[in-house]
Amino acid sequence: VPNMDGASAEEVAEVLETVRFVPDFPKPGLKFKDLSTLLGRPSAFQSVVNSLVHRYASRGITAVAGIECRGFIFAAPVALGLRVPFVPFRKPGKLPCKSVGVEFRLGPGKSHHSTSACFGKDRLEMHEDAFQPGAKVLIIDDMLGTGSTLRGACELVEKASCEVVECACVVELRELKGREALAGRQVFVLLEDHIDPVP
Repeated sequence: VPNMDGASAEEVAEVLETVRFVPDFPKPGLKFKDLSTLLGRPSAFQSVVNSLVHRYASRGITAVAGIECRGFIFAAPVALGLRVPFVPFRKPGKLPCKSVGVEFRLGPGKSHHSTSACFGKDRLEMHEDAFQPGAKVLIIDDMLGTGSTLRGACELVEKASCEVVECACVVELRELKGREALAGRQVFVLLEDHIDPVP
């Protein structure tokens, strides 16, 4: 089992069974991986969380950051499993106290595919006291698409003088070539080698 650390073959099979494929969404040529069906089966959801906790238990992680909004679904229980703080990275204007943020450019990279949200700029924010000094941070999102948002999240962690240990996602849209936007970063996708093996 290459990616689902600590999971049995039966658990891997159940998780893969719950991922629903939606062709030509959100644009023609893309095959979207819908995780709502996975979340609807508690045992499969638990297996995903357990595998991520198992992978990072000995990596010295001191905080887990989740990207609004679907990243929160996976990041919060992983933080609980690791017994470290969960830090939400929010869209602009959502935080009640003094915050720090980064703006980043959205775009499809070198791929000819794009989604409706793949143009212009966006911003991520966190409370300025969210991390302890020198925190070692795991960033989690549900899906790796163009990589733009994860790249912005890495910049936000580093703006706080903290270290990004790795970026972790559950699935990936390889057609969007998000790894190119994250070149030089440690990137882990839990299910992709099972779903869409690299030739």
